Amino acid sequence: MVRLAGYRLVTQLGEGGMGRAHLARSASGRLVVVKTVHPHLAAEPGFRERLRRESAAARAVEGPFTAAVLDADPDARRPWLAVEYCAGPSLSEAVAALGPLGPGDLAALGAALAEALAAIHGAGLVHRDLKPANVVVTGDGPKVIDFGIAKVMDPAAGEETLTATDELIGSPGFMAPEQMSQDIEPGPAADVFALGALLALASTGRNPHGSGTAPQVLYRTLHEEPDLLGVPDAEWDAFLMRCLAKSPDDRPTVPETLAWCATRAAAPPWWERLAFTSVLRGHEDEIAERVAAAEEEEEGEAAEETVVEDSPPPVPTRGDDLGRLSRRRLLTWTGAALATAATATTAAFLLDENDTDGKGSAAASPRPWKKGTSVWTREVGALEYGGSLTRHGEALYVQVDGTVTCLAPVTNTLRWRFEDASALVPRGDTVYVLRHGDAFTPSFSTRIAALDAATGEIRWETEPILHNPYRRAASRRTDSETDGETDGEMDGEHASFIVSERTVCLVTYASYDTIQARRAAQGRRWRAYGYDITRGDALWFRAGTPAEVIAMHSAGGRFALALNSTSMTGDSPPTGPLMVLSERKGTVESRVSGGAARPEAHRGAAGTRYYATQKAVQCVDLASGHVRWSKPPGQAGVTAAAAHGLVHAATSEGVGALDAVTGSKRWWRDDVRGLAGAEEPPLRDGGLLYVAGPDPDRATGTSGDWPVWGVHALHAATGELAWAVPADGLSGEVIAAAGGGLLHLSTGRTLQTFRGPGAA
Repeated sequence: MVRLAGYRLVTQLGEGGMGRAHLARSASGRLVVVKTVHPHLAAEPGFRERLRRESAAARAVEGPFTAAVLDADPDARRPWLAVEYCAGPSLSEAVAALGPLGPGDLAALGAALAEALAAIHGAGLVHRDLKPANVVVTGDGPKVIDFGIAKVMDPAAGEETLTATDELIGSPGFMAPEQMSQDIEPGPAADVFALGALLALASTGRNPHGSGTAPQVLYRTLHEEPDLLGVPDAEWDAFLMRCLAKSPDDRPTVPETLAWCATRAAAPPWWERLAFTSVLRGHEDEIAERVAAAEEEEEGEAAEETVVEDSPPPVPTRGDDLGRLSRRRLLTWTGAALATAATATTAAFLLDENDTDGKGSAAASPRPWKKGTSVWTREVGALEYGGSLTRHGEALYVQVDGTVTCLAPVTNTLRWRFEDASALVPRGDTVYVLRHGDAFTPSFSTRIAALDAATGEIRWETEPILHNPYRRAASRRTDSETDGETDGEMDGEHASFIVSERTVCLVTYASYDTIQARRAAQGRRWRAYGYDITRGDALWFRAGTPAEVIAMHSAGGRFALALNSTSMTGDSPPTGPLMVLSERKGTVESRVSGGAARPEAHRGAAGTRYYATQKAVQCVDLASGHVRWSKPPGQAGVTAAAAHGLVHAATSEGVGALDAVTGSKRWWRDDVRGLAGAEEPPLRDGGLLYVAGPDPDRATGTSGDWPVWGVHALHAATGELAWAVPADGLSGEVIAAAGGGLLHLSTGRTLQTFRGPGAA
């Protein structure tokens, strides 16, 4: 093992321009981050004095949203400092997992970070490198970390900092113009600029100064207006424009920023809600496993202790069972609020990349297991014929035979029922539904209604679409503006819709998926209609080409429509184009040839998504459309987003997990199947993966035919059985949803609800 001044270095976390960061244990066993400075920096004249001055200032920073500097030794042969370890994902990872933040959640983030900046500035520092990677989101909220290039605001101290005065200090995209021009000394306003860029990224998924090479981003920062398309509303647009002003004098102060955000912040903050606590739990599991593995390896090697200069005699802190500690015991000293007390054990089904059969299985002999319980059962009708089951917050929506029923998930209490609705999208306190003909419009019609989520009452409803409702307006436009629209043309017989932060997009189309359908369509074109989300006011209309819309996506202030005009089979992906429309204007921003196969990858999108082809699972960068990795198995149902650093897949051969970064197989089980069958994404909720499996007391751990007994709830990180419960009807058509510790299953005409042992 390696010790540095009483800290036992466990594993290296990363390396940057200033030095290396190690996860370490203090003498008491607390996890901390120890940062060592590169030797060439330590050898520079005056470096140690500057480090002494600035680390002393950093230790004076106190606040709930900053990582505390615990200790430092600028005079050691290799200078170091110890910082509070914050258990949680970076802000980049959190936003990638949760999606862009809405106005209330964005304000909560802004208020927390502004409070952190107030604490930093109050200690006489300017951070100068506020960016998503330097914000860790814990159960207690975001924590600003890494004061490696902070600057003391003390004119008497001179102009020296930990970096040379002639080099750019900061990160492209988040550096204020004055940090690049060096005409004036960057002050607190530079941190406000970075905060504005960070909030823009968190609300749109894009850097407001674009992507590309560092010179390109820096040029746009200096000379172009920020791209704020997709921020929550006009109020946020104006506020972020002030934060991103070129002149520091035009930006709000930190107290002004804090006050502005605090009055608009949602309560409770999003880092206390279930959606984030599941992300946090996955991150904690990963760190716990990493620490346990490193310390088990340390025990196995029984290596001689390496003591770095100035270290006191080592203090024993580890018992014989340290390598088998639970996540809570491993991380309890970090100060993070843990979301669960579940144990993260060594993964029993971890696979080596060199496994020849590509499979790992459960233990051959039965193990003790915990049994779940049935909460309630209800007859709902046959959902497999166009119905749906949706869990959103504290509501369960059942849509079947043109009726939406809202149930209390725990008690099965009927809250409300709404007739004539063929699709629904819950969002916040509103449920948006798609409606068709009724007694007043007996012929084909389509319209959107916004329902109060608490009562089911209609808040607003669009005008029914029979013919083109924009006929007169269209006649005043040129053919190029309407894509050749003509008066009186009927809409197609199919419809679907999608909801963004500000706009509802409804599309109508005819079917083109078979030769017979194409003949019946007679060249009918897809049409798109944009409505304001608050009142249902019509915003725009767009008539397209002869094709059907097979998928829709919303990101970055844009709608992406995947089109198909040729027959498709299950053996080949769609080859049609992807049309990207402006969310508020409906204008065509781009056309991606062949993009229908990946409708989520388009301009305005951000992050990664996972897809399955016939031969492999692929990780795709959504902004560029590039495939980052492609790995077996093929013909799989795969979760679109990563959780716990894993992507989960289901095939006819079993269920397992791939590493989200590399695609390597982490665990695999051939004794269970996905609830919805092969080639459908497995159902994941929080830290659990729900699958169908045999009686655990009779499981053989081998592949082959076995009777479906019930539901197995697996730990998503390891594949180990958390609990199981017998359930009927799993051999047939299954539609499932989960949330709040409950699993809802529709089989046949029956809706069943289960929960794990000990759940409230």
